[in-house]
Amino acid sequence: MLSDSAGGRFTSLSGRERTSMAAAVALVVGLALGGGGWLVYRNQTACQDRTLTVTADPAIAAAVTEVATRYNASKCADVNVVTGDSAQTARVLAAGDTKADARPDVWIADSSLWFDGVNDPAVRSATSVASSPVVFAMTPAGARHYGSALTKQGWGGFRDDTYRLRLLDPESSATGMASLLALSSAAGKGTAGLQAFSRMLEDVKPSSDATDAINALGDQGAPPVLPLSEQTIWRQRQQGRQVAAVYPSAAPALDFPYAVLTADRERRRIAAGLLTALRSPDGVARLHDAWLRTPDGAAGSLVSSGLPAAAPRVLPVASPGAARAMRDTWQKMRTSLRALALVDVSDATLARLGSSTRTQMMAGSLNSGFSMLDDDTEFGLWSFPGTGSHPYRRLVELGRLGEIGTGGNRRARLQKQISEVRPQKGRDGGLYDAILDAYHELSRDYRPGMLNEVLVFTGGATGEHDKISLDRLVSELQKDFDPEQQVNITLVAFGKGVKMAPLRRIAGATEGVAYNIQNDKQVLTLFRCATALRVQDDLHCSQ
Repeated sequence: MLSDSAGGRFTSLSGRERTSMAAAVALVVGLALGGGGWLVYRNQTACQDRTLTVTADPAIAAAVTEVATRYNASKCADVNVVTGDSAQTARVLAAGDTKADARPDVWIADSSLWFDGVNDPAVRSATSVASSPVVFAMTPAGARHYGSALTKQGWGGFRDDTYRLRLLDPESSATGMASLLALSSAAGKGTAGLQAFSRMLEDVKPSSDATDAINALGDQGAPPVLPLSEQTIWRQRQQGRQVAAVYPSAAPALDFPYAVLTADRERRRIAAGLLTALRSPDGVARLHDAWLRTPDGAAGSLVSSGLPAAAPRVLPVASPGAARAMRDTWQKMRTSLRALALVDVSDATLARLGSSTRTQMMAGSLNSGFSMLDDDTEFGLWSFPGTGSHPYRRLVELGRLGEIGTGGNRRARLQKQISEVRPQKGRDGGLYDAILDAYHELSRDYRPGMLNEVLVFTGGATGEHDKISLDRLVSELQKDFDPEQQVNITLVAFGKGVKMAPLRRIAGATEGVAYNIQNDKQVLTLFRCATALRVQDDLHCSQ
């Protein structure tokens, strides 16, 4: 508590100065608690019977707190502003927690995208109180060299390898989610659009912290580009970080919706009054102080600080269900792979496929795949037929590609083994037996949260000499297949004349897919399409 012993400075302040100091103290307390903490301002007056609780995203909470402080003083109200991370608040509301301390009277998220999954009709009538377009952050040097071209290209500029795309994590950031939706829109619709979208995201490793992501923009190589809210970029600039904003002609925007969740008539009246205060000239000035535009994109006094007067044209990405659908797509694309590959070494693979044998084509395909996969990918390798009476050989046991063992990491051991694969002249069989045993092995050690796959590369082997028949194999797979813990079988057949009907039956028993490869271009297409296939497994990949 401050007293006159502090030099009388506090008691001599004007009413306006005291209000500003109260807001500043509240802000400092909130920052000390961290971005996900709680910042609370309470009006300790006789007006406490006219209360309203407001949960506001950290990007706007300080401005709302200042406006609420003045509103309380002028209207004898007790508006209590709590700073709450939008992702956390959305999870609480989606869970249906109706406790008074969990559900605010008013929620100001940073984006309407968080409303997906919140089953409350009140969010549908929310109105925007501020905005901040999502634009491109680059180093100043990168912006000087590439800014003009990127402005023209917009979100479609990431279709090739000119830039290195960075993203904030869309699971916890509305900016990251809005960026994904804008990229998807630029990629286009249908099969070609999904493929283009997946290629844009091939090397993207999302960041959970905007400051860390900005600091990484100085990495060497193709110029990194990080979509960020305009507010974040200019705040970071004020803190001395070397970052520039590149403005596309159209961009999604954080819209800061004001959602009145309470049904109490008196609290709704106070909420309406606070909304009016936020829209007043003084309220707009406080929002501008926080580097936020008005809902229609006007920069106002921010123009004198360097912001463009006009915001980019708004891309309407926040349609109902859009964020939920994109979150599902993103999770599928980011799911790690756990695969056991079976490679055909029967004499059928001696046949030519272009300038190579089918064996060489399969080995080259797997080597390309090994080089593209992350260290956390789990992979194992078998070949069939085996030697003697055994239907297959275990070449490399299943495990992480980055795991170090005798002979280097598992990736290196896999590449060595596949380079040494040779066809066995006069040998056939093992196909059905190897598939069933591999399927059972993956099923026994099923890993939740990963894509569990049996990958079969064949050049025309049959199961005519196997212990089990095709009908028996399909029957066993159908019996063991668990839709809740899926182990899928994908078969890739190399060359003409391979009987695809049996392979499609095997794949279909586990909701898998069978492909026929006729040339090396199709192999490249399949690899490029691999991420998109996680989203839509019946995708027809274009070259």
